[in-house]
Amino acid sequence: MPSCVRHFLRSTALIVCLLGMTGPLQAQVGHLPQLSPYREIRNGRFLEGIGGQLFGSGGPINVGPRDGSLYGARIVFRGQHSIQLGLGGWTSQTKRFIVDADAAPANRTRGPIDQRLTGGEFSLQLNLTGGKSYRGLAPFFGVSLGMVVGEASPPADSSGYKFGTKFYFAPAIGTRYFLGQRLYVKAEARAFFWSLKYPVSYSDEPTALPGTVDNPNAVNPTGKRGEYVPVPALLFGLGIKF
Repeated sequence: MPSCVRHFLRSTALIVCLLGMTGPLQAQVGHLPQLSPYREIRNGRFLEGIGGQLFGSGGPINVGPRDGSLYGARIVFRGQHSIQLGLGGWTSQTKRFIVDADAAPANRTRGPIDQRLTGGEFSLQLNLTGGKSYRGLAPFFGVSLGMVVGEASPPADSSGYKFGTKFYFAPAIGTRYFLGQRLYVKAEARAFFWSLKYPVSYSDEPTALPGTVDNPNAVNPTGKRGEYVPVPALLFGLGIKF
């Protein structure tokens, strides 16, 4: 590298360090502050309102939550530049099917019926552009840990299945778009992972049409008592400084 280039780079680095000691640097090195595509995110606390859609499949046995709209709110606190913490809650009006363990396979499934889910979570987010936005965009990925409670099963579901109360984790990726320092809009794709627990009745042969060892007709012929099921979701939000 030519000596003049090395001298220029050392001088530039020294100027940047001096500016950093006098106040926050408003732009990246190599750009005039008013021309830089980077902007400092000065505020560290926001209140988010979120809304979106769950895209549940019901799981292999088809009794878990299916599609439904989701709404919620979250308080976020940004730590040192890249790390952001959040606390929030949400609710979703989903659908699910009733599976009658005593009925013949051809007519054992009824519904769908409504099932409301209500959850609360703690989130950890890594902001990929650190404490800045790039042309207004601030992409991120993260994970949420939470608890969700399902609405009680109706009397019509005599199988003993219930969603109950569950812990979940939800990896996510998305971006925020800042409309100044006090407001942003947000898009996020995530997947909830929770465990569905199956009643013993699902492992028994139906009284209406029992199967054989080689050709079982039980709802859950493997006898497994539960499994983790992913539920994708697409969320949009609005964040306001407070």
